[in-house]
Amino acid sequence: MGIPWRFCTRWDEQPAAELGKSLLRLGICRPEDWTGNAVDFVERGFQRFCKENGAEDAGKIWQGSLWITDSLFRMTELEYYNSQSEMNAPADTLFLLGEYESAASIPIGAALTRLECEDDLLPAAFYRAFVYSLYPWMRVYDYSEAHFHAEMVMDGLSEEELQDSFYPKIALSVPKCLPAPPVSFSRRSITNAVKLLESRIRNLRASVVRRLVTDVLEMYEESRGHEHRWPSQLAEEIPGLEEYLSDADDCGPGCAITWYEDDVISAAFDDEMQYLGQNAAMQSSMMLRIRLTQPPHQLDREVKQVFGHAGAMLRSLRVGARIVNLIREVDDERLREHRKKSGLQAQPGPAGVRDE
Repeated sequence: MGIPWRFCTRWDEQPAAELGKSLLRLGICRPEDWTGNAVDFVERGFQRFCKENGAEDAGKIWQGSLWITDSLFRMTELEYYNSQSEMNAPADTLFLLGEYESAASIPIGAALTRLECEDDLLPAAFYRAFVYSLYPWMRVYDYSEAHFHAEMVMDGLSEEELQDSFYPKIALSVPKCLPAPPVSFSRRSITNAVKLLESRIRNLRASVVRRLVTDVLEMYEESRGHEHRWPSQLAEEIPGLEEYLSDADDCGPGCAITWYEDDVISAAFDDEMQYLGQNAAMQSSMMLRIRLTQPPHQLDREVKQVFGHAGAMLRSLRVGARIVNLIREVDDERLREHRKKSGLQAQPGPAGVRDE
């Protein structure tokens, strides 16, 4: 009988129609995407946009969601339709929201050792460029965050408790090739790191090191010029958002960068994340706003900026996924070599730990 599989109220259709017209003018949606439903029209264009910018490859490593909505947070279908029934007019603002369902595991210790074999300065430069390129898109959990968490926990521990705790070991676990925490990501430090990587790339002997450096430079180019769009940046402009954020838990990290599996950084991560989201909703990692009541040329400019940010994110994380796969391959190789030498004995600690 031709009954549509999804029913959309006019409160859904009108905002979607306004956005759809802008997406059509910008070439993100196409005339053939139209099937008589504005929501489906926008969805088709958005899904194609994400696919063209590398969403499928990025999604193999980064487990998360990116969606357009008129709500400040994710709701169940029942909650959404209840909220719609209370509305007196269609929404005049849409949001592009992003969140991560889990943190990608990045055991970077063995890769740092391989980089250090080529040049003593490579590990720190690579690490800065890699983490800096992730920051616009996600919360990154690494040894700096673990160290910060450890400092707070240790303030409340007795001497006996400290002796039995893994937290004092976090600072000692940092490889000598990396700066002591907290790590600075000033513009000068990132520029110097990128310049060093660019100057060394032609002389790198190991193919895996050359691939790591090549990819991190590409990732940096995709991320450069973008800043993390935290929901809190819109708190003063969006009614109700500040109150919602004050009651919500922090967003979950998009990745956990450790030295090796089950090391002290992993232990700190597990300890800090065990209660996240249990007693309150978690904030989105990213929030961008589209104001639909603007004149068409201004609306198109804002939509272009929002989709430009989303496209750069997907392209950057597509390259980031290649880097994570390489890091995991190097770590797997280390594990295989260790099994051959020690017959499945306990894993060694990071090579060249910091003496403190």
